[in-house]
Amino acid sequence: MKEKSKVIEFDYPLFDAIPPEMEDITALYLRVSTDMQAQEGYGLDTQYDKIRKYCEAYEVSNPVVFVDDGYTGVNDHRPAYQKMLDLMHKGRIKFVITYSLDRIGRNQMLILKFLKEECVKAGCDFLAVKDNIDSRSKQTYGILISILSIFAEFDHDAIVEKLTLGRKQRARDGYWKGGGVPPFGYYYSKEENNLVVDPEKGPLVKKIFHLYNSMQYSPRQIANIVGMSSDVMVFGVLKNRTYLGEITFRGEQYPGKHEPLIDEETFKRAQEILRKRSAIRGDSHYLLSSLVYCGVCGAKMRYMKWGKGKSQKLKILCYSKYASTKNYLIKDPNCTNYTYDADEVEENVVSVIMDFAFQYREELSNRVITEDEVISGLLRRMDTLKQEYNRLIYAYKKIGDDDLLDQAADVDADCKKLEREIAEEREKQTFTKQIAENENMLRTLPDTWGVMTAEEKQNVIRSLVSKVELKHGEIKVYLNKTQYEKIVLGES
Repeated sequence: MKEKSKVIEFDYPLFDAIPPEMEDITALYLRVSTDMQAQEGYGLDTQYDKIRKYCEAYEVSNPVVFVDDGYTGVNDHRPAYQKMLDLMHKGRIKFVITYSLDRIGRNQMLILKFLKEECVKAGCDFLAVKDNIDSRSKQTYGILISILSIFAEFDHDAIVEKLTLGRKQRARDGYWKGGGVPPFGYYYSKEENNLVVDPEKGPLVKKIFHLYNSMQYSPRQIANIVGMSSDVMVFGVLKNRTYLGEITFRGEQYPGKHEPLIDEETFKRAQEILRKRSAIRGDSHYLLSSLVYCGVCGAKMRYMKWGKGKSQKLKILCYSKYASTKNYLIKDPNCTNYTYDADEVEENVVSVIMDFAFQYREELSNRVITEDEVISGLLRRMDTLKQEYNRLIYAYKKIGDDDLLDQAADVDADCKKLEREIAEEREKQTFTKQIAENENMLRTLPDTWGVMTAEEKQNVIRSLVSKVELKHGEIKVYLNKTQYEKIVLGES
């Protein structure tokens, strides 16, 4: 819900003060989502004035005002709209009047549902004053509904595009783009129309960079010192260029008009340390780092050196059993999962990758061809449906039979369903082709694995494996977005 527009006095009763005995109500529905709409001629006063003049001219009976001030038309989550539907279902409303069709909604299917389902079931007449759409004029009502509904949806898309362009222009001008939560250390000032340094949190940003760059504290330690809930928030601060006095919009940086909290040298130093620490975490001993999860309690599992001297081994164990400083990762302190030998787990995962390479490479190649044929068939079906839709609309214009419009709506719904199917097939095909392109690598993997660097091995694992789950000696390997999502191995 947006900020409400100016208060308007109505001549007719409001929807929340309807006498219980009132029947045959004429609902006067008004809606505005933002002050911007009011400035562009869609204000509640403009809507109400036009509707009131109609009611007076035609002596409309039992008028009641239903107003949603500050609610979007993209969905039907609006109190006055829902109250109006409730009274329609109870048979108390017989006529609905609104300023324009897009006051009912900004989505074609929502509008058509209201007009063709809600109004028909309730036996309600409908009038959009500005658009001159009157359900009592059967000759032109059907085709106007279809055309104007499409225009209303296009109009909404245009508004979204304007808002996006407006935010980009604000970023270019050096101002915070608006929307969302301002970066930690700043707050948004309406008076200055920009970011302003928070007197309490601003100094903490400088402290975070100092602790990380000069004192070599970890993000988790820094989070505890400055009172943040997790190390994720600290990482967010360390990577945010807003503190340099810049504004970022969709990956592009612009000089900002707000006060910077750090200088370029401090920021670059932090990025350098982040890269170095990231490289350290990628050591060959941690082939499955961040991929292993406990199948008992659901917590992440970690690598840990076990024992001393020559007998020292690398183990994998649940964070719930040994979280160290990361207590927030604990899911169940009483977790009963085992401690695993890291080498054995890694060998099992690698064997799954080898099996995958040999067993499924030919099938994957065949799937690419099959999916090409599937998409071609769906596209041919889409062309047929569009031709059928255009034929029905043309016939309706000539004959005016409402049954033709109903058939066209059904065909249009089939088109939308088919569009989703095509998008899903294309997404699957994209991934399958990516796997096919890696067939050479998979085919020679048994010979090349031993000479790969640690980073190359990690890249192979991460390209094929989304998660490894360990539970009481059982290992499950989840592959990325394929039909072979789970392979269960025996006891390790």
